[in-house]
Amino acid sequence: MTEGLTRRFGALTAVDSLNLTVYPGEVLGFLGHNGAGKTTTVRLLNGVLTPSAGKARVLGLDPATEGATLRRRTGVLTETPSLDERLTAREQLQIYADFYDVPPQSVGTRVDELLEIFQLADRGDERVSTYSRGMKQRLALARALLHRPELLFLDEPTAGLDPVSARQVHTLIREQSRSGDHTVFL
Repeated sequence: MTEGLTRRFGALTAVDSLNLTVYPGEVLGFLGHNGAGKTTTVRLLNGVLTPSAGKARVLGLDPATEGATLRRRTGVLTETPSLDERLTAREQLQIYADFYDVPPQSVGTRVDELLEIFQLADRGDERVSTYSRGMKQRLALARALLHRPELLFLDEPTAGLDPVSARQVHTLIREQSRSGDHTVFL
């Protein structure tokens, strides 16, 4: 929920008095042209940026003051995810499992499950540098879901992908949203 959420960068107002309510289990499509403030809004709601005015509550937390706690309960997929290309997909997910406090005894199973779901199992032990952009985006989505987040932020998840890869990512997002385990802010 947001009330009057505003973010300015100098004279530029990127988000202007946003009032928004999203309910648990909902899938919300947040649309706008380039430069409309969508990415800034995601950063505000995830506690990466602080608002210039207004307030927000996400999963009962104030992103401005409880951002670190909030980020452990959310997953984020950005338009250009940062992946360590020197690592394999499996290594990438194992490192993030530790960051997200996934219980050590379930890391291997969870990583294998996600590699299978996102059609990366046969290449899970290859360096990410060998992956296509679509494969990298699927890996980033797997990483965002690794810790079974309550809320998933998807910021232009298919930008720059070829039509086949974009369709695959859309299908995976649709399947994840149907599970009802998380709210999706798309």
